[in-house]
Amino acid sequence: MSTSTQNEEAQLRTYRGNCHCKAFVYEVQLPELKSAHECNCNICHRKGYLWVFPPAKPQFVMGDGAGLTHYTFGLRKLAHQFCPTCATPLMAEYVDGSRLAINVRALQGVDTWALEVQQYDGAALGDKYEPPQHKGPLPATVDGHKLYTGSCHCGAVTVAPSPKPLDETFDERIVDCNCSICVRNGYIWVYPLREKVVLFTSNPSNIGKYSFARHILYKSFCKICGVPLTNHHNDITEEERQALGALPLTKESGFGEETIKRIKTLHPVNLRLFPDADLTKLKPQRANGPQMIQPPYENP
Repeated sequence: MSTSTQNEEAQLRTYRGNCHCKAFVYEVQLPELKSAHECNCNICHRKGYLWVFPPAKPQFVMGDGAGLTHYTFGLRKLAHQFCPTCATPLMAEYVDGSRLAINVRALQGVDTWALEVQQYDGAALGDKYEPPQHKGPLPATVDGHKLYTGSCHCGAVTVAPSPKPLDETFDERIVDCNCSICVRNGYIWVYPLREKVVLFTSNPSNIGKYSFARHILYKSFCKICGVPLTNHHNDITEEERQALGALPLTKESGFGEETIKRIKTLHPVNLRLFPDADLTKLKPQRANGPQMIQPPYENP
């Protein structure tokens, strides 16, 4: 073994990654993470990927990579792999096994806000992507609001909200949260009223619903392509919530009575779904979710 090879291996460290529901846990060897690649193509933007390229495949210590949902499209050379339960996008691999990329968002102990982000113009490659059209009902619009339509990548699920115009004049909350679920799934949240959002699919089985902890909310996602969609109030009874082993609702945990009332009126939407929403102009506010929500999420 050459000295340079020995030095490269000595500089590698072990990172552990997992989907949010902890069904899939893996370890991967990487140099110390100081930067990641962000691609602007139609699927990478929707999932909020931050890519790194390991020298060897990760080793699963819980679950099996074969149990991940694999999504391919176009020339079907690349398989995007995500958890079928919580939708966390973990990695992507060329189907011939020649190369693999890891989503940094799913790695434990990495501050994604501190990384140097290197931009990659994937949108300029290949055939032009045509965003799927929303064919479902439309929400009511009022003066000063604007209708938007967006979708998952494969088009099985579409979303139509009518917030205020999503441009530099927008004066309501837009949040980039680093809590355990938001950082993994790359959400950028906007908060329309519930009646101003339509989540549509011709086949309800296409929509995945992931709830956890207090089970007050569920995250919707496309079960085919894994794109995270919205955050919906979970219309279940207190008995059903307790049967799921839900944590108690307390002001100290971030879920007091007033918070629950407000949650019921809203249907937060992932802004990454909308080609007309320019995130560079909207400038989301960063929210330190781990400090606001107790008890903290425990990495497996």
